[in-house]
Amino acid sequence: MAKQLSQASSSTSPAIPKFSAFDELLALVSADNLDSMLRKALSIAVRVLDAEAGSILFQGQASHHFQSGPFRAEALARIQYWEQAINKRLSDTTWNIPAGASIPISTASLTDSQLTLVNVPLVRGTAVVGSLSLVLSPGSQLTEESRDVLIGMARGVGQIASLITRLELSQQRINQLEVFHQVGHALVTIFDLNKLLSDTMQLAVNVIDAGAASIMLIDEEKQELVFEVSHGSRAKMLRQQRIPLDEGIAGWVAQQGQPVIANNARTDARFSHRVDVRTGFLTQSIAAVPLKIKGRTIGVLEVLNKYSDAGFTQEDVRLMDSIAAQAAIAIENARLYQKLRRERDHIIRAQEDIRRELARKLHDGPVQLLSAISMSLDHLERLNEVKPEAVHNEIIALRNLVNQAIRDARGILFEMRPLILETQGLVAAFEQYGQQLSNSEEFTFHFEPMAHIDYDTQVTGTIFSIVQEAINNIRRHAKARNVWLLLNVEKEQFVVIVRDDGVGFDVSQIDQAERVGHFGLLNMRERAELIEAHLQINSRTEPPNRGTTIRLSLPLSNDDALQQQTVD
Repeated sequence: MAKQLSQASSSTSPAIPKFSAFDELLALVSADNLDSMLRKALSIAVRVLDAEAGSILFQGQASHHFQSGPFRAEALARIQYWEQAINKRLSDTTWNIPAGASIPISTASLTDSQLTLVNVPLVRGTAVVGSLSLVLSPGSQLTEESRDVLIGMARGVGQIASLITRLELSQQRINQLEVFHQVGHALVTIFDLNKLLSDTMQLAVNVIDAGAASIMLIDEEKQELVFEVSHGSRAKMLRQQRIPLDEGIAGWVAQQGQPVIANNARTDARFSHRVDVRTGFLTQSIAAVPLKIKGRTIGVLEVLNKYSDAGFTQEDVRLMDSIAAQAAIAIENARLYQKLRRERDHIIRAQEDIRRELARKLHDGPVQLLSAISMSLDHLERLNEVKPEAVHNEIIALRNLVNQAIRDARGILFEMRPLILETQGLVAAFEQYGQQLSNSEEFTFHFEPMAHIDYDTQVTGTIFSIVQEAINNIRRHAKARNVWLLLNVEKEQFVVIVRDDGVGFDVSQIDQAERVGHFGLLNMRERAELIEAHLQINSRTEPPNRGTTIRLSLPLSNDDALQQQTVD
């Protein structure tokens, strides 16, 4: 049973070198870190108080526990009982010793071994922050002087340990600020997604002091997590590895959007051994947090195997959350930048296609006609000299050539940017476009207009360009006899349908066609995205209903939506 230490006679115990002990205690402030200070303090206490063994417990951000010397089983059991009670009390609440009260010292005597066990709380001011336990040598007792030394060590070690904890926490904060600075710098300077992710991994591993780290991004289409980048001994083997979204701790984090600490990962029911089996990596502990952008989880930041025996802490998770938040923004920025670059490249290709198409049309149309006009004028001049009466017929033919050149030139200008779009709107532009097609194409053009549709010129220009691209594809590839253009309103959506009865094609081959340089359908899809429209392509190569249907739908403009509601 523990009891309050009674004062013992000074004649039965050796004198304690009091001032030497305090000198050593003051030297503890030069320790490199908390753990080395606690070990050194325990060693001093064991030596100064002539103990067989000792144990020290400090409860800071994490629990620190060290022992020194050989413990007999009965003594170890009693000290563990004390420490467990103190640890539980400190974990559940704060423990303060009233100001002015003496620090309590608990003892226990072991009859069989004639050992005396001593326990004293470590204090910072009035707050208890841990305990120091000693196993005194057989027959030894504490004098008043040694009691004062023990209390002095309890106060001094508690104060120094708390001070070192604060200093270490301050250093952590400085390291974290450096991390945030580096990640923030990356936000505005790094648009290479792979480099950005790699740098983020390096930061996470260094600051959290872990053995490995990975960033996994969600593949929404396949419902999988993809190891985009990893840092550690098996990083290369993990590159582009995939795991189902419902598997493992990382999968749980991705689905639930909540962080996880698993300091004994292999006993966690959510842990999956699959990645370890593939790579030969031995996962012992895991901390994982979601990567979120605008409330949507896009991936998981995961660190493995904390070097500290205490394992991952909530402080690690808070730091990871901060890194993940900034990394998610950086990833989104990098993706948007890459998307803009792709769009720029597509625009450049589209411009080149337009230039080539324009050059071809000018060469095959107006240029050829102008050459014929030039030759006709030469012929007309000679004919006037030898047969004036035939000049009239040649003038009629020449006028027809001029008129045809004018029509072709106007047609080209219309396709580049029909002025009627800005003056009379989309429906009128389609009507005029249909008239041109009827006069120049082999297929029959059918147009079913609607009364009115009101969008700004940017949207109507994009819609018109998509229809033009669809008609151009029909002209080049479909071998169609009929083409239909239909405009309609369905469930507060403006719908444009271009349909033909041509040869059709395999829609599943669209992506492959784009990779080998056929950008017509890709241009249509990208233009649809620019105006937040949905583009649907269906095609059949066999009767019945052979041909292709392209359906473009986008929300009605505010004015049209209001008018539609009024009509309904």
